[in-house]
Amino acid sequence: MNDDSKNTLQRGLEKIQTPFSSFVSAQTTASWFLLLATILALWLANSDYSATYQNLKETSIAISLGDFKLETSLKHIINDGLMVIFFFLLGLEIKREILVGDLAKKENRSMLILCAIGGMVCPAAIYVMFNWSLDSAIGWGIPIATDTAFALAVLTIVRKHIPASLIAFLVGLAIVDDVGAILVIAIFYADNVSILLLSCSLALIVILGLGNYAGIRQRYFYIIVGIVAWWVMLQSGVHPTLAGVAIAFTVPARPKLTSEKLLVCAQAIISAMQKKSNPVDVLGSGMDHKHIMEVRDFAESAGTPLRRWEDALELPVALFILPLFVLANAGIPFSFSSFTESLQHPVGLGIVTGLVVGKFIGISGACWLGLHYNIGCLPKGVSFQHVIGVSLIAGIGFTMSTFIATLGFENQAEYLHSAKSSILVASLLCAILGAFFLRFIAAKKAVK
Repeated sequence: MNDDSKNTLQRGLEKIQTPFSSFVSAQTTASWFLLLATILALWLANSDYSATYQNLKETSIAISLGDFKLETSLKHIINDGLMVIFFFLLGLEIKREILVGDLAKKENRSMLILCAIGGMVCPAAIYVMFNWSLDSAIGWGIPIATDTAFALAVLTIVRKHIPASLIAFLVGLAIVDDVGAILVIAIFYADNVSILLLSCSLALIVILGLGNYAGIRQRYFYIIVGIVAWWVMLQSGVHPTLAGVAIAFTVPARPKLTSEKLLVCAQAIISAMQKKSNPVDVLGSGMDHKHIMEVRDFAESAGTPLRRWEDALELPVALFILPLFVLANAGIPFSFSSFTESLQHPVGLGIVTGLVVGKFIGISGACWLGLHYNIGCLPKGVSFQHVIGVSLIAGIGFTMSTFIATLGFENQAEYLHSAKSSILVASLLCAILGAFFLRFIAAKKAVK
């Protein structure tokens, strides 16, 4: 439809819609939504609406069918239900990176895995040092995580001063880091595991994998069996985040139709439509509508379910699910004295030191070892100094660290309060230090 055929209202809406769509799709938009959700959660927790905010999170929601009754709180629906969709999307991204991304290249994979392991082991070890022999030691998994959205937002701020390949390096590092965090959650934060139910859930996931191997592309097969697998795993005592990632790995990554075949089929249909004496009328002509639908079906067959689902879930997860999780979990009531006490608590000391110092030592130290012993190489244009900056930014744990904290300290309110306060402080420190360091080395190179 050209501009002449559009009415005034359509043209006016397009002037608004185009910049709005660009804003929603921008890389930093998700970070802004997370930041606004954090500010709102903190304000609600420390305002006159604090009691309402806490009661709303614990509101029970029930579904009854005869004698069957399913009841849980709104907070659990978000943490155990909606967040599984986030981990499902994460699984899709991990699978794509392994197949065709930076993790597909051996030389990149070696360095990324080495740096990620260093960035997980060192923070965990530092946390354990502060909490040795205490019951708070269960929180050792909190400082191992990196919040990809916020970390990328910080890199975007200084993108004019860094090589583009550094962003890809951080993404690859964060993905390997996420794999480690998911394994830690599944193995160490499980509660009273039922081997029978866990086996049933894994069997359903195997069925999904076999369906992929057999060439099944119907989305409802993966949705229905996947939901059942998630539910059974939730009942088994293992956190269902593992189900989200495992199900994602069964989603087909190969197209049903090659791009060459798509072009041949689409061109044949379009040529037939062009030879018609009458103009193409998609609304009035059933045959024209059928031809258009055939082109659409061919195009869908030439794409991959993995990529389509990843594109479909990216915005809902970034703009709704993650902000909702932050809104439900980041709200902590505090005063200056309680905030200071939280940071002085072994939990707080372990988290802040682990994220700020541990990530820095672990990632940059592992990178130095990798370069020194030729274990791997850095992307073109990325120097060891750039990795130091990234190691500071990787200490932004926020969403993932908060998620692990809610699992580890679910029944220990004091520890959970200290953990959340410390995560906020550490993430802010890491963002500032990382951005300033990368800006500093860029300015230093410019002077030379």
